[in-house]
Amino acid sequence: QHSKIQKDMHVSSSRVGGFYWIAALLLGFLIINLADAEEIVDKDSTCSSTNEDGECQWEEVESPSSCTLYLAESSIPGAGLGIFTAIDRIEGDIIGNGDVIIPIVDFDYHMKADYKFNSVYHFDPTSNYVWDGREFNLQYETAFVHTGLAAFAPGLDCAINCHLGLLNVDKSEPRYDTSNLHRSTDPGAGAFTPYHNSSTIVTHFIPAGGELFKSYGDEYFLSRKKLELVPVWEDYPQAEEFVGLFNKMWDDHLAHLPPQLVADLWELVQGFPLRSRLFNALPRNMDEFEQVILDGVRAILQPAYTRDMPYLQEHGRCVDHIKSDTSTLRQAGRGAFAIRGLEKGEIVTGSPLIWYPNGDYFKMYQGNWTSQQDPPDIQNQIHSQILMNYCWTHPESSLFICPYGPGVQYINHNKTLANVKVKWAEHGQMGHNSEILQKHPENMFPIANPGLTLDFVATRDIAPGEELFMDYGDAWEKAWERHTAEWNAKASLSLNYQSARDWSMENPNAVLRTVDEQIDDPYPEHFTFRCLKEIGAYELTSEEAIGLWDVRTVGLPCSIQQRKEEDGEHRYIVHFLPDADYEHGLEELELGPDENGQLWWLETDWIVREAIKVVDAPYTTDLHLSHAFRHPIGFPDDLFPQAWKGYRTAGIW
Repeated sequence: QHSKIQKDMHVSSSRVGGFYWIAALLLGFLIINLADAEEIVDKDSTCSSTNEDGECQWEEVESPSSCTLYLAESSIPGAGLGIFTAIDRIEGDIIGNGDVIIPIVDFDYHMKADYKFNSVYHFDPTSNYVWDGREFNLQYETAFVHTGLAAFAPGLDCAINCHLGLLNVDKSEPRYDTSNLHRSTDPGAGAFTPYHNSSTIVTHFIPAGGELFKSYGDEYFLSRKKLELVPVWEDYPQAEEFVGLFNKMWDDHLAHLPPQLVADLWELVQGFPLRSRLFNALPRNMDEFEQVILDGVRAILQPAYTRDMPYLQEHGRCVDHIKSDTSTLRQAGRGAFAIRGLEKGEIVTGSPLIWYPNGDYFKMYQGNWTSQQDPPDIQNQIHSQILMNYCWTHPESSLFICPYGPGVQYINHNKTLANVKVKWAEHGQMGHNSEILQKHPENMFPIANPGLTLDFVATRDIAPGEELFMDYGDAWEKAWERHTAEWNAKASLSLNYQSARDWSMENPNAVLRTVDEQIDDPYPEHFTFRCLKEIGAYELTSEEAIGLWDVRTVGLPCSIQQRKEEDGEHRYIVHFLPDADYEHGLEELELGPDENGQLWWLETDWIVREAIKVVDAPYTTDLHLSHAFRHPIGFPDDLFPQAWKGYRTAGIW
């Protein structure tokens, strides 16, 4: 017996005043009990199977013959577009075909070059579309891993919304693959992001038609005033606890009163004048109250965030026609391939857009990137963010337009073999507002998402497994031809280059040389050592050290001071070294000056090899090659709005 409830009851206004004292006592009782509740555990973050190291194992499944994933208007009012599943999904399923992850490195540092160094810019188009770079193991691209690294994930990670009461999917670490391009011989080195195939993994059952939700974290909601009453994650299990205590109190202490009182009291609880995030997570009526008692809060939320298939088929876009694999074009890296046959005129995928006023947002300037104590030299641009290569522009405008639909970023250029083109979506479909195409851009900034959608359409019949290509335009093709012709002269000094990442993969247990040994036998300049900061507090076993190196673990810079062999294994004494980001780790350790009285360091006891990593120094991977190819995709002239032509602006906003 879960509750003593009679359905379809209503409150009598003549008795409301008399119930307030009961409601007040009840609320006090429940709040006290909630304060004493046990710590909440995220039950949805578990996985169904693990390997011998305790890591989650996700099984890839064969692609079905019909569409299983749609991009459509979100079930959250005002949230734009969202991703919906067309089939039931169970925990452990992999959804979609893997997204590219595009690092955005030291954005704040380079953007402030356009102002006085300590000034604040006002408009960052990607601010609502990026993740912490450590979530995707990008941390060694910058010296400022805690403040200078964002991950732009066009595809599912950009399109999936967040409802903290219905979290049902999570992201995974992307694969790192440069397609075996070498900076000494391949002009494609550094021209595309090597981070790809970041999968979306189901963490909780999703019914067919259900919208996918990932966690943005509580801070996303706590830091936005317009979301001040939206429940955060802990409010939903607390709401279940609240309902359970309410029901238990009734059964234990008030069962002798008329059953209608429970409905009356619950309506008083719902009408409590002081609203809060927790109150907004509570069931709204007695039908929902009973359902929460039986099945939890998710049961009352799910129906409102599920769309029927006819709606998705008519108003949405299928977004699982594309999978990625190694491109047939050697220098292109990854490519897009058709999962199933596509007919001429069929929409391959759809994509919403974000836009930038100009290309200054991609610029990277000369400066001391590793310390960032002084402003960069705005007169000396030496590189551009890799994101530029995934955005579109037109020669008669300074606008940059960046599609972020699933699969779009894998479609490469081939003017001869192009089998896909773009067109604007119909007005009203997929949130597309064709009136924007008639407006001058200066009337719309600063808005990152203008409410526009591009459809990618097959220009001929496409066979299953065939690679998809587009025409990036004559300007892009000429820039690439010029780049390849000049590559050899710029890359001639890189013949013996091997990344520290590749070296570590080939030599996972290599004996590491001490600082004294490195005088005569140095490592390449781009090799650097990182050590687990936990080794400064206690001795780790090899197994413990391996377990601590998770995706987000950065470690601290260190140097190898001594080495010894013990029971067939090598152990080391290291010094922790300072770097620009040291306040995010070394403040927890006891420090002292080195023998020169200049650096700060901590000498450890003998530690296991697994507590040390050899990684690429910041700004030394192919992405940071000063001569790596950078050029935006050309926006088709016949689609580029006349109202946007002639729009030119410079600087950041």
